[in-house]
Amino acid sequence: MINRNLTHRAGVLLLSWLTMCSIALAQSVNYPSKPIKVIVPTGSGGPSDTCMRAVAQAMQNILGQSLVIENVTGATGNIGISKVMSSSADGYTLLVPSAANTSSFVTRPQTSTDLEANFKPIGKICNATQTLVVAPSLGVKTAEEFIHYAKLNPGKISYASIGFGSSQQLVAEMFASAANIEMQHIPFRGESAAAIEISSGRVQLMFMAGAKPFMDSRLVVGLATTNKDTWSPMANLPSLNKTVLPGFTYNGWNGLMAPMGTPDGVIHALSKALSESLKDEKVRSIIGNMGNMPGAGTPEELGEQIRSDMNMFKKIIKERHLEFPD
Repeated sequence: MINRNLTHRAGVLLLSWLTMCSIALAQSVNYPSKPIKVIVPTGSGGPSDTCMRAVAQAMQNILGQSLVIENVTGATGNIGISKVMSSSADGYTLLVPSAANTSSFVTRPQTSTDLEANFKPIGKICNATQTLVVAPSLGVKTAEEFIHYAKLNPGKISYASIGFGSSQQLVAEMFASAANIEMQHIPFRGESAAAIEISSGRVQLMFMAGAKPFMDSRLVVGLATTNKDTWSPMANLPSLNKTVLPGFTYNGWNGLMAPMGTPDGVIHALSKALSESLKDEKVRSIIGNMGNMPGAGTPEELGEQIRSDMNMFKKIIKERHLEFPD
């Protein structure tokens, strides 16, 4: 009797598992059958938003369904992330995370989301350098001139970021330490809002992930990039590493992810569409004009990037003894 019951239970479990596999397979085969919502956890016009919009039309053409982009701001991206995490894992609600979100988790793990544990990577959309930009009213043209100015004006320099614990804040703290200058942190909801304050002179500096449009419109003055070498989309700017601060390097990014539990077939379909879109010359031109470079669009590339970020940010925080508000 016991063996018969065990056999029956095993059969029920096997049938249940096969049913779930069949449902997942059917979802993958028919995917997508309706529009896909893409949550960008930052403001409109920011680097994640503009990169996603650059590939959206090309992905729509491949997938045969619309990509509806929605900006959900607040809490350094955690409000938008939570919205996607609580959605169905069916591939119809996606997330556009960035280095800002990995830094947020490292700085406040109790109140932020672990991307690696809660989402599946689809692929990296854009690679970005961060650009050191300053207020036009300062009249400085190089990073060396700015550092000299900052040392002559201690306590009078403020820098912007997109929030406490963001990659922009951490890179600025690295810069302050390397240059031996004092700066006050002022957080904003997105780089567009920060650019307006920098252009007015009320804030003096920012390390921007999407600086080129603001430089082209002369809201800010670009001084240098955080890339190891010259950044090809902004070849007129030197890297800090090659000029005033040897060894100072950092690269940002943004990507596409789906909630954990999303069928592998769906992830594959999305990654394939993203990867093909990033080969399109029109898409590559748009991304280049933003000052960024296209990613490969593969899950492996994005997964490795997230792990690398986590290790780097932990090291920065420990070295600088940084603390962050709840």
